[in-house]
Amino acid sequence: MNAENSVLGYLTYKNIENRGFVKYGYYKKLITYILDLHHKEYYVRKIFLKLNRKGYFIRRETEQKSFLYKFNSNPKIKPKEEINDKFKPVTLTFD
Repeated sequence: MNAENSVLGYLTYKNIENRGFVKYGYYKKLITYILDLHHKEYYVRKIFLKLNRKGYFIRRETEQKSFLYKFNSNPKIKPKEEINDKFKPVTLTFD
């Protein structure tokens, strides 16, 4: 089994998608624990970016211009959070 499948299997098994949006540091610690890659931050970041590119993470920008990520176990299905972020309601008032 390769590294990406190991990480995906663990995150799916632990239902990490229920944790909501969390910082990259949380996923960095999990990937480090799963693959036992202590002191190899380059490889951890590379695995995270590959999974992010494949659609396994939803990215949300905060007010401080940093990002929060949420795990998506099935990238083929668009979650509600991603759809609602793109369209904001507009209130129209007529005089």
